Amino acid sequence: MLRSLMIGVLLPLVWLASALPAKAVELEDYLPQDVTYNPDIPTPEEVLGYQVGEWHVRHDQLVRYMEVLAQHSDRFELEVAGRTHEQRPLLLVRITTPENQKNIENLRQAHLAVADPSQNADPATAPLVYYMGYSIHGDEPSGSNASLLFAYYLAAAQSEQLEQVLNDSIILLDPSLNPDGLARFAQWANQHKSQNLVADPQHREHVQDMPRGRVNHYWFDLNRDWLLLQHPESRARIANFQKWKPNVLTDFHEMGTNSTFFFQPGIPTRRNPHTPEENVTLTSVLAERHASALDEQGRLYFTEEAFDDFYIGKGSTYPDVHGAIGILFEQASSRGHLQDSINGEVSFPFTIQNQLTTSLTTLYGTHDNKERFLDYQQRFFKDAMAAADDADFDGYLLQETSDPERLNGLLSILHQHGIKAYPLERDLEANDTEYKAGKAYFVPLAQPQYTLIRAIFTTRQNFLDNTFYDVSGWTLPMAFNVQFDSYNGRNPRLADTAWEPVPSTRIVLTDEAYAYAFSWDNYFAPRALQALLEADVHVRQSYGEFTAKTTAGDTNFKPGAVVVTKAYQEQDWAEVQRILASVASDNSLEVSAITSGLTPSGMDLGSRNLRPVDPVKVLMLVGPGASMYEAGEAWYYLDRHVGIPVSMIDTDRLARSDISRYTHILMVDGSFSPMKKGAAKRLDKWVREGGTIIGQQGGARWLAEHDILAADFIEQDEFAEKFDTSALTFDDMDSHYGKRRVAGAIFGLELDTSHPLAFGFPRQQLPIFKDSLNAMQVSDTPFITAARYADTPLLSGYAAEENREVLASKAAIVAHRHGSGRVIGFADNVNFRAFFWGSAKLLSNAIFVAPAITPSASDEENAAAEEAAAEAH
Repeated sequence: MLRSLMIGVLLPLVWLASALPAKAVELEDYLPQDVTYNPDIPTPEEVLGYQVGEWHVRHDQLVRYMEVLAQHSDRFELEVAGRTHEQRPLLLVRITTPENQKNIENLRQAHLAVADPSQNADPATAPLVYYMGYSIHGDEPSGSNASLLFAYYLAAAQSEQLEQVLNDSIILLDPSLNPDGLARFAQWANQHKSQNLVADPQHREHVQDMPRGRVNHYWFDLNRDWLLLQHPESRARIANFQKWKPNVLTDFHEMGTNSTFFFQPGIPTRRNPHTPEENVTLTSVLAERHASALDEQGRLYFTEEAFDDFYIGKGSTYPDVHGAIGILFEQASSRGHLQDSINGEVSFPFTIQNQLTTSLTTLYGTHDNKERFLDYQQRFFKDAMAAADDADFDGYLLQETSDPERLNGLLSILHQHGIKAYPLERDLEANDTEYKAGKAYFVPLAQPQYTLIRAIFTTRQNFLDNTFYDVSGWTLPMAFNVQFDSYNGRNPRLADTAWEPVPSTRIVLTDEAYAYAFSWDNYFAPRALQALLEADVHVRQSYGEFTAKTTAGDTNFKPGAVVVTKAYQEQDWAEVQRILASVASDNSLEVSAITSGLTPSGMDLGSRNLRPVDPVKVLMLVGPGASMYEAGEAWYYLDRHVGIPVSMIDTDRLARSDISRYTHILMVDGSFSPMKKGAAKRLDKWVREGGTIIGQQGGARWLAEHDILAADFIEQDEFAEKFDTSALTFDDMDSHYGKRRVAGAIFGLELDTSHPLAFGFPRQQLPIFKDSLNAMQVSDTPFITAARYADTPLLSGYAAEENREVLASKAAIVAHRHGSGRVIGFADNVNFRAFFWGSAKLLSNAIFVAPAITPSASDEENAAAEEAAAEAH
């Protein structure tokens, strides 16, 4: 454990030594009293109308206070880095001396020069850069409320020590990393506040409705999005991180009310292998400073026994692969204004005070070790370049020939992280794969972001500690289902300029065509189809392969291709052309002009296998019993990537809802226990009458348990029996249960590429994210298993060999007809955290291509279908 030592000069602060009372705490109770405060700087109370901690600050109030400080203090500069989904501003406050503000770009360049191995800059000439971030989980609000006090201190406090810190430093203050979640929770806590505070943990103030304030607008945990960059909050934050390359980043959180206070370092064996040991040493230097201040206050805290530092997409770990020190703080939460705990009553002001304490110890502790932090950052990037030179390969090749949009999605993430990918100008071969010039890219290891590159592309499967707080595998090319290989050989011929995003070009369809068609391979083809349907364009989709005569010659179209014919349009053909051209431009589609309905091979355009596509109306069950995160991911995908308006109904309202108005019902992971007894019969009847129901993970299991999905899930006993527990001791308990889990790994599926659910997928092999032991037996009924786990299923991350043995070759996707409707079951979340673009189209296929799923699990239904087909022919 860390020694509780005094390092440097401790601030002579006036602190309360125990949980604060329910009454409002005065400003002087929070703040250090060893400095004077400029009376011209407005206090939080003067702007908010109440003392910090008396009410939960709303995001608009937080923004207003930062604006007021920027108006009254020449130490402050305010910028709006972006906007959330709900259009709240993402603030970044830059704090330093007035003289530094006037010279800010030169100072930024001087700081960046330290992190650039090619410049060999003197660290002593560069400023320290802090990134102080608060409350990425909106219902962990003590951080954002502490940021009010920290900002006031930086604006108003006057002392030689602080003046020296400001002179030597640039402080980037991000007072709310999740404005939408913070606003939601502040409203919840404030609207349930009584004049006489209620500490009862069962009181409604402490038990939020779904969605909780933890998440953003789409119910995502933004602290898992630092690497993935699927949301505007993350993109704005990383743009500033890469712009400034800070030396230290703080990440203020809350945990369970019965805990105390945690700060890093965390569990030593759960550090990312790409994080240098010196990072832990410097974290410990600051930890000793935190401990000394908390000791003076008589506060309880702990280190090194919780919270791993493994997944680089978290706020406290992302900095560690950038030569910075990321620090996680976790405060026991009042989750409201006052709550009982095993330690006594925990008040909101008490939680704020710990976050302010460690904000100040971070500020002064880092400054007291300025040379060490700057020198470490410089050596980190120099060591990275040296490691790149010593590596046994030169870089990574990337390619996706059938769908440039998935590849561009991956390249965009790399670009935002400062990683360069260069187009190939000459074909290369690696691992028996031909990487084509003009289609493929090369990511050299020899660039300053070497450490991040290795972490992003890692396929590691063995670890020192197999217990993970979050995911163990996140290999980005696998998530995007992009071909990739390490490459070592003759120098590749590369373009001079690395990939950068380019705006889409406008398409004009002037050909007087018989019909138009586009491939289903493009990631955004489902969005284009939905847009055409909403524009009342008659659209048809191919259930088979065909070759058509086009203005560019004979062109092959694989199953799933979308065809817009002149026939059956209710609008003027020129207007249809205009709509199609606009949709194609918006979705980067290549549209072919077909000149005849008679095709050289395959079906003709009047074939019954080129079916009209009906408009869809999708319902998703959410609320009690349903996974908030997985529902949010499905909502985000269907809303943002496909353009389908999704109706969401709480499970406990299903019995009172008219489901006849929907074509599709989606059940994500969950227990669905709140659904009343008649729900299964009602859903079964709805499917038999023509609806399509889709289940993921627990949703699929629920459908199977109620005889709607014809699948047998693997029982948990089959996994448990694989593990020998005869010699285990009590100390082995955590590692045993950690081993039993599949804690977020990437598995390989083997798709039936002829199955409609596989339309638009380029290869039989498909990486998919797996964070459960869900799997199904392969049915004896033919044609209903659309995908199985590979014989050797693990691709990246950790899964115990015992679990892999059970999962190998089991069914992962089952789909069949049920009466006049369709039932589709996914054993996994096909759209994990919105960055698994490679598997997300499975959900679109389950919606748009469901009519092509003709086999039934019932022999009687199959016989009836055969008889009907024979009569039709």
